[in-house]
Amino acid sequence: MPRLQYMLRCAPAFASTALGEVTRVIKDVLVTVLNIELEGDSYTQASLPVRWGGLGVRDVQSLAASSYASSTCATSALVQAILPPVLRDKPSPLVEAAIQVWRGAAGSVEPPQGEEARRQRLWDEPVCRAIFDLILTRADRTSRARLLAASSVDAGVWLHTLPLKSLGLCLSDRELTVATGLRVGAPIVRSHTCACNVRVEPTGHHGLSCRKSAGRQRRHALANDILMRAFRAAGVQAELEPHLLHGQGDKRPDGATLDSWSMGLPLAWDFTCPDTLAQSHVAQCATAAGAAATKAELGKVNKYAQLAASNSLAFAPVAIETLGSWGPSAIKLCRDLGARMTQISGDPRAHLFLMQRLGLAVQRGNAASVAGTHASEDSS
Repeated sequence: MPRLQYMLRCAPAFASTALGEVTRVIKDVLVTVLNIELEGDSYTQASLPVRWGGLGVRDVQSLAASSYASSTCATSALVQAILPPVLRDKPSPLVEAAIQVWRGAAGSVEPPQGEEARRQRLWDEPVCRAIFDLILTRADRTSRARLLAASSVDAGVWLHTLPLKSLGLCLSDRELTVATGLRVGAPIVRSHTCACNVRVEPTGHHGLSCRKSAGRQRRHALANDILMRAFRAAGVQAELEPHLLHGQGDKRPDGATLDSWSMGLPLAWDFTCPDTLAQSHVAQCATAAGAAATKAELGKVNKYAQLAASNSLAFAPVAIETLGSWGPSAIKLCRDLGARMTQISGDPRAHLFLMQRLGLAVQRGNAASVAGTHASEDSS
């Protein structure tokens, strides 16, 4: 792919009739690696950048014009210095052709000018937006909620994780298949009946919210273990399922620090992973990304209102949706934790690594939840 990107920038590949064949080869390789069927809008979404809800394996047909145009703008000063004076002011027909192809893909948007024209991303963004908006207009309510969640901030952070098995950062083949299939709306299971007697469609969405699926507990346990380890890496002792919290009765948050966290108060947290596509959430999530996570965090705040009112502990709900959208409290807590870990370790990427681990925990839990819909399978 780096060699292909180099060719797109250095040669007018946007005018080549072979781009369609290159796209087909890349698609076949992606289908083989992920072991999922990518057709229609599923492949179109998969070929978008991660920030636009895709998998980051780009479609060369949509990228070629942006690559060539940005490259020629970035090297124009050098080219002008090399050319003889008689040729310097003559427009390049290839650049004009590339801009015309780009306009056809980007819609009614003016091309970048000046220094901005040197950056490929600024050429690529309008094209990606046009593609994403086209998919969105064709989507039903469930697909719209999925698309908005996949393109929300940090929803695809797990896709940037280096797959280091020794550090527990490598998804299994099946987990990767389920994670990518859920992200792009591709079929991942054979249609069957769940252990709760509900029909499971090939997309496997039912398992994400089924109360009889054991994957929910696994996802919950993995995320809380990661948070506890992060607190300890930040120099703050913490424990899971803390006892003796004042005024809570039988209510117990998932974890709490033993040391002071802020303003002399320890911190308690409670993790939840609402399903983006559950019937109780899908309508709101089809309107605004992260609506289920925000609602879940407000529910946790109300549940532990007495804890905050006691002035003995601070409380932070942590909500990450099944399809990746983060709640505002979860984002803030991870940012604060990352800053403290950076102070101790000196690694400015501590915040990113924490979010990647939590993102992977959600994907592992999703895979276990989908597997849990098979009545004869032990998904624990």
